[in-house]
Amino acid sequence: MGLDIYLSKKTFIGAMFKSCGITGEIRLFKRGKKIPIKLDRVSYVIEDIFQGSKTWWLYHWLEIELPESLGNAEEQEISEPLMDRLHDACVEVLAHRNMTDFREVCKEKLHCELKPDISEEALNNFLDEVDELAQATDPSEKTDDAVFIVSASW
Repeated sequence: MGLDIYLSKKTFIGAMFKSCGITGEIRLFKRGKKIPIKLDRVSYVIEDIFQGSKTWWLYHWLEIELPESLGNAEEQEISEPLMDRLHDACVEVLAHRNMTDFREVCKEKLHCELKPDISEEALNNFLDEVDELAQATDPSEKTDDAVFIVSASW
């Protein structure tokens, strides 16, 4: 069974309101054909900042940390404190990757128990995902007009 987890950043633009002061232009093409998007009608910009495939460890963390269960194909907003905890947990795990307490830190911070016989390839894939998630949840991603949304599908 597959599991995909998506983390998105939804930023309010409000280009239709002159008071927002949005300027610029949108020029997007798909297979060489222009996509007709008018800037003065854009309300939000949604960026997919993380996509994890078979990231059961992250799903388990979300089950524990989210106030409500994350259902199949449902979206849920993530609070700023939760984003901070996830970022800090990822950074802490990465900082301990070559230390003797690495497995304990994974369990404590990400609620993730790594198998004793995990292959080097699987461990590196896990660490790559944690690193990508640390970057996606970095405080520099936050703005006053942005909210973060998580969704999962299986």
